[in-house]
Amino acid sequence: MRFCLFACLSLLLQAAYAQQQLGLRLENYAGASSLTLNPAGNLTNPLKWDIRLAGAGLFFENNYFFIQQTSTLDLLRHASGAEFKLAKNLEGQAAPDAYIIDFYNDHPKRYVAFNGYVDGPSVVVKIGENHSAGIFTRLRSAVTTHGIINEFSYYKYDGRPFFDPFQVPKFQAALMTWVEIGLNYALKIPNTNGYLGIGANVRYLQGFEAAYVENNGTWEHTKMPGNTISVAHPNGHFGYTSSALHGDGVTANGSGFGFDLGATQVFEDGSDFYKLRLGASLLDIGYLRYSSNAADHRVTTTGTPTLALDDYEQFKNADQFDDLVQLFSQQTLGDSLASKVANEFTLTLPTAISLQADYAIADYFFANATLVQRISLGGVTARRGNLFALTPRFEHRWLSASLPLSIYNWKDVRIGLAARLGFLVIGTDNLGSFFNQARYTGTDFYIALKLNPFETNLSLLGGGRGKRHYGGRGKVKCYDF
Repeated sequence: MRFCLFACLSLLLQAAYAQQQLGLRLENYAGASSLTLNPAGNLTNPLKWDIRLAGAGLFFENNYFFIQQTSTLDLLRHASGAEFKLAKNLEGQAAPDAYIIDFYNDHPKRYVAFNGYVDGPSVVVKIGENHSAGIFTRLRSAVTTHGIINEFSYYKYDGRPFFDPFQVPKFQAALMTWVEIGLNYALKIPNTNGYLGIGANVRYLQGFEAAYVENNGTWEHTKMPGNTISVAHPNGHFGYTSSALHGDGVTANGSGFGFDLGATQVFEDGSDFYKLRLGASLLDIGYLRYSSNAADHRVTTTGTPTLALDDYEQFKNADQFDDLVQLFSQQTLGDSLASKVANEFTLTLPTAISLQADYAIADYFFANATLVQRISLGGVTARRGNLFALTPRFEHRWLSASLPLSIYNWKDVRIGLAARLGFLVIGTDNLGSFFNQARYTGTDFYIALKLNPFETNLSLLGGGRGKRHYGGRGKVKCYDF
């Protein structure tokens, strides 16, 4: 039982960088917010400049546990006095104000997904007919693992008989927190169909807290009496930074670089307005090297170490984590210092490829399709979740609304809602999590405050195709025959 609780808490720290805040990034007026989906995104912005003053977003989703019959708004209303109970430990009827936590007992592999960000001041500017440039700042946190085997599901493991081994295959898990300062440049190249836009982001990264676990082989895991496990032939690495564990506050523990590449082909319809926009981008190529307050460990043995999990209960505080790791090294390698191999480690960014298609249905009405697919370039990384979304939207200079229908990791379907009123954007890609009183598995929310030209000649409901000025063909010479 205690191991199951430990596994549950561990999974909460193993997540997947996931949703894309679709209502914030897809529209032509997205400005600086569009650059993280496609670095060429600002080329279709009708406005000369855009400033993002601040923004934030939070995403959480999982298929390991759920809270019975609740929603995000319900949890927020009762946050101060909320009482949580495990369903398995209930005796009789639960109190009316208690929240009941239960665990899935089906067969899929498990994941718990979380990511968060805070946007700092950012600006993007159109330069002449064919150029766009910008600078952006952002604090990001990504915690990731996918594919936790079903044998570690709560009920399945808790009910597993002793001395019944199972195989644990290769996996990775990583936690990363970093600040990035990025420069953007995009170029418009007129062609016979409209224009091709190409863009790039180059980012300097400053890393703060991080941790990772990598299993390089397959170990045989056996549950034993007395809250004990055996692990046959382990072969893995793990590392972590310790500044937060030791109460040192916010400390920079590493640095690195990253970049994004993007292209977009705009098909025009004879006016200063596009009919179709197709885009492709390669996102988050880069790395972070953590070299301050960092430790890298390796546990490799041909033996079968036995771990007495009760021994770890003596460690009550975060600043005792180094002692816990030394105990783990002692139990697996026979030496409390044998596992440590370096004072630094490197993690790569959550790389993905994205494809976008945006079709103008009529004045102010668009339909968008976006795919984000994670890819691996090697190394230990905070992997993204996969996403496909169809998003109809209404878009105007002073307001917009979108209704994304998305599939997360090719399984979970949800509907979102986002709106922009002037300079304020607010939205969610999981609207049901706020209102449906059902099994609660996660939520999603984002907000941004912007500033851009206050053009009085654009009325609230006026305009039209001829007044949007999405780009035009540029200075392409027309020949007479």
